[in-house]
Amino acid sequence: MINFFYTMNLLLLLSGLIGVRLDSSERRFSLALVQTLLGLPLLAAEYLYLAYHLETRAVQLVLFSEIIFALLWLSMALRLRSVTTATVGGSRLHLSFEIMAGVVVTAVAGYFLVYRSVIEISDTILVFRLYSPAYFSAVFILITFLYAAWRLEPFWRALNAARRWEYKFLVVGSYLVCGTLVWGTTYRLTYLAIVPRHLPLLAALLLFGWILMSYAVINHRLLNRKFFVSRKVVYSFVVPSFLVAYLLGFGLISLIMRTFGLELSFVLKWLLVVLGFVVAGLFAFSGKLRRRVHFFISTHFYINKYEYRDEWLAFSQHLQGALTEANVVKALRQVLAESLYTTKIFIWLGDSSGDYKVVSPPGNPDTRSYNNAIASNDPLVKYIKTHSHFHLNEKEPDAAWQKVMKNKEAFLNSLNLILIAPISVGNQLAGLIGLGPEFTGGQYGHDDFDLLIALGSQTASALLAVRMAEELAHAREQQAWNRLSAFVLHDIKNAATMLSLLRENAPEHIHEPEFQQDLLEAVDDALRRMGRVEQRLRTLKDEITPEWQDFELGPFLQECGRRMAVKLPSMEITIENADGLRVSSDPELLAAILQNLLLNAFEAGGAGTVVLIRIAKDDASRQAIVEIIDNGPGIDQELLPGGLFEPFQTTKAEGSGIGLWQVKRVAACLGGSVSAENRLEGGARFVIKLPLTAGVG
Repeated sequence: MINFFYTMNLLLLLSGLIGVRLDSSERRFSLALVQTLLGLPLLAAEYLYLAYHLETRAVQLVLFSEIIFALLWLSMALRLRSVTTATVGGSRLHLSFEIMAGVVVTAVAGYFLVYRSVIEISDTILVFRLYSPAYFSAVFILITFLYAAWRLEPFWRALNAARRWEYKFLVVGSYLVCGTLVWGTTYRLTYLAIVPRHLPLLAALLLFGWILMSYAVINHRLLNRKFFVSRKVVYSFVVPSFLVAYLLGFGLISLIMRTFGLELSFVLKWLLVVLGFVVAGLFAFSGKLRRRVHFFISTHFYINKYEYRDEWLAFSQHLQGALTEANVVKALRQVLAESLYTTKIFIWLGDSSGDYKVVSPPGNPDTRSYNNAIASNDPLVKYIKTHSHFHLNEKEPDAAWQKVMKNKEAFLNSLNLILIAPISVGNQLAGLIGLGPEFTGGQYGHDDFDLLIALGSQTASALLAVRMAEELAHAREQQAWNRLSAFVLHDIKNAATMLSLLRENAPEHIHEPEFQQDLLEAVDDALRRMGRVEQRLRTLKDEITPEWQDFELGPFLQECGRRMAVKLPSMEITIENADGLRVSSDPELLAAILQNLLLNAFEAGGAGTVVLIRIAKDDASRQAIVEIIDNGPGIDQELLPGGLFEPFQTTKAEGSGIGLWQVKRVAACLGGSVSAENRLEGGARFVIKLPLTAGVG
């Protein structure tokens, strides 16, 4: 038992090193309070053990334990001020000094009390000499608890009337502990002796003080108000507590066996010791087991399941320097994975004008494997806009919830999702968070909903800021390009004018027929080239004026495909026609779009490229849909979903990054749109949407 008591005292003392990781004096006070609440019953048990086992080793143990407990109590007394004064953080220098002083005092006390102390047992009284190690030990304890009692008085005065009612039992219990040890050490210094019959009384008084302090902490929930024990502190006590429980059980078994005259074999004894440390090591290295223990502690010993302040600070730290949507999503996923007890996390992003697409599926694989987009008019999106969350096991479902279940139950079950939360701020829904079941077997509750609301709001704010910054950058880029095109257009017009004048005057001054013919051909060619450049730059300068016509889409695409087949004979073009489908558009501009996309497909795939053009109709939006599907290498994932159509974005060695930007702008001028994605089977898929002729369908 003596070795067990020594182990407990050392573990209790070493747990104070956790204070190095804590960021405030208040939390360090909480740690000291927990240590003293654990140390009080331990010291009382040692007093009782000494009362019934009068031997030198037991006396040395008690004297050493008193020094340890005095250090813990002194640490708590030094931090009493943090309870009534809001402090941001404690001085690292002061903490380092306290640790060094504690190490020195413990080492000196251990050496003199255990190895040099001389205690005589005379007539059931423990006697020691003046100025012996036991004498100085009593002096140190007396000074420590007198100082602690003095610190309690200003602490009590600083409390207001309402809080005094909450802390009175804590203060009374603390005074009782101080008074008990002051009386014990005073008697010891007066008579240079320890009377064994006093020890049960000391133990009883300490236990009574411990009961008062524990009652104040538990009954008034002081640890959930000002006296707050961080989850990190509690988690750090898991392994030491397990070792303590294991060693306590091992010690009790040994004690019982000795009582009945049985001896534990040497091999079995050390096998059990090693086994305990191996199990503790497995716990330390098993992340899943630690998270299960954390979940149990958070849901059974705290009012709130999460440490909202820590999660918010962690997310804020991850968002620092996040300049793109991908970085914001990465930060959100990291915090969700560290906070929640699930490995199934989906994140959708989008807006009310388009679909919400998966940008971060579980395990963060290639998002091309997940085509689980959610339309902006989906019942689930409408539900999330008016509710804080959608839970598959809602206890009080309403009509809107029933509608979502009717339409999305199979979808959610296929992804193994049971909770959907919004990424929104105000009335702007930027995305969705989907969560699978907790691997601990627990159920999502209000703590989870509150955490997701806070993280979703913060994420939406960050996403909107990123999007606004990107839109501003694109607007400036567009403005710069428009100015550049205006200057280039002006220069080309001047050059064309000069060449026209040269073309008119050349026949009068050049008399050689062959030279005249060559010059005229060169001038004509230059004029044709400059005309094409001028037309291209006009398109870039927002000067597109469509000439609207109503025509049948199928035959038009057949003719465009035939022309491209003549120019690119090594590319196979197949068209699936929808008979009678008419559109309202500009045939020349639409032909330019198709030519650009087919040429890109050929440049990406080379000879042998196969292209399928499929025509369909969307009755809901009254649009014609033209799909252009190829078997090429696909689109660089970094350019998806929208970067491909931005100016100057290209992966071609000699590309300008203007062609697909023109395609998008021309399609918008025609009242339609264009989008692109990669196919799971390989290759790329472009979708062009065009308005149908009025009255069609």
